[in-house]
Amino acid sequence: MRLYAFAATALVLLSQAYAACPTPGDASYEAVCTIDNFNCSSGDALSFITIAFMLVTSAIALTFMYSKLREDAAAGIWAKDEAYNLLISVLLFVGILAFFSGSCQIAESYSGMDPFDASQNYLRTLTQANGVNILRDLTYGSINNQLDATYYLYIGFTPFFGNGVAGRANMRAHSALKEFLMDLYIPMLASLNAQLYILQGIQWVASSILLPFAFVMRLVPPTREFGNMLIALFFGLYIVVPTMYAMSGKVFLEITDETQPWDCVACNDIFHSYGLDSEMGKGTTFYRIGSTIPQAVFLPNLVIIVTVTCVMSLSKALRAIAV
Repeated sequence: MRLYAFAATALVLLSQAYAACPTPGDASYEAVCTIDNFNCSSGDALSFITIAFMLVTSAIALTFMYSKLREDAAAGIWAKDEAYNLLISVLLFVGILAFFSGSCQIAESYSGMDPFDASQNYLRTLTQANGVNILRDLTYGSINNQLDATYYLYIGFTPFFGNGVAGRANMRAHSALKEFLMDLYIPMLASLNAQLYILQGIQWVASSILLPFAFVMRLVPPTREFGNMLIALFFGLYIVVPTMYAMSGKVFLEITDETQPWDCVACNDIFHSYGLDSEMGKGTTFYRIGSTIPQAVFLPNLVIIVTVTCVMSLSKALRAIAV
């Protein structure tokens, strides 16, 4: 019992040492993957969790002293069980901070930013470069094609005779092709924007509300199982999701920016014949659309599958170690 209380108090005091936001004069202010920056981005959630740990530690200590004073065996057993669960909670807390630092180091090695900044920057860049610009070009191109299609050459003497030819009527087909691509691509752009907004919401809600609420619920015996589920949910949303997006952004950059031996050398004539592009290879509209659609459709589904699997597995593990 004394060992549990000592370990819990030591770990709580250790976490409290990190529960202050750095100032511009601090050495850690410019660092990305620090507990200080996690605490500041979470709205001082670590401070609230630390206070909850201290209150529970005090309650357990008082109960244990009461059991010794009154020789109440039931109170002593309860105090020992809760001390064990408190120690598990503190270890979970430290483990989450360790996993955050690890995932942050991975993202920083790729992009020089933390996972959330890297993933949001990746989605913003993708939306602007391969989303908004493509739709703008397709819209202007479709309108210009329709205007070109109105060209009509008439030769005759009105009203007695005459004849004409629409020399650019085929431009209507080019316009229809661009409109088809717009109809196909607008939902993809909406998906990218929705993913960006969801990531922004996760960054604030998970760290400022979900994390402290989850640990408080776990410290209370009747709601411990629900707290375990919330801790697993926080782990999946705050650590797994942004890290996967940051890694996907790095993979996308490596694929689309570096020269590959299979670049389409003859794409200039192919795409130009369809009225879409005069550029070559990776600068074409088809390439940019084709490389963006998997990011808008496949990636979020993959993230959902991995996150749900992680949350369910961690929730079962936490349920197994609870007393």
